[in-house]
Amino acid sequence: MEEVRGRTFTGGEKVPADGRSFVDCNFESASLVYAGGAHPTIEGCTFGQSGWRFEGPALRTVQFLQMIRNSPGGERFIDDLFEPGKFIGE
Repeated sequence: MEEVRGRTFTGGEKVPADGRSFVDCNFESASLVYAGGAHPTIEGCTFGQSGWRFEGPALRTVQFLQMIRNSPGGERFIDDLFEPGKFIGE
């Protein structure tokens, strides 16, 4: 896993997140891009006007979860799926 340490990301920069470890980074006006690869890790980072952007398989998964949530009974299903402390594995 590639480690990125102590960097500041600004100016609308798109930061690939798949398979990367971010330590003590500052995300100001940046987009973290996750495309469904190895999960990134984030430790000691700060976030300003930044957010996540999903692409490829990750985007399709988010869209699928949105579709479920917007269907009858879906909100309860999604709430249960994302209950704190609950993890899903293979």
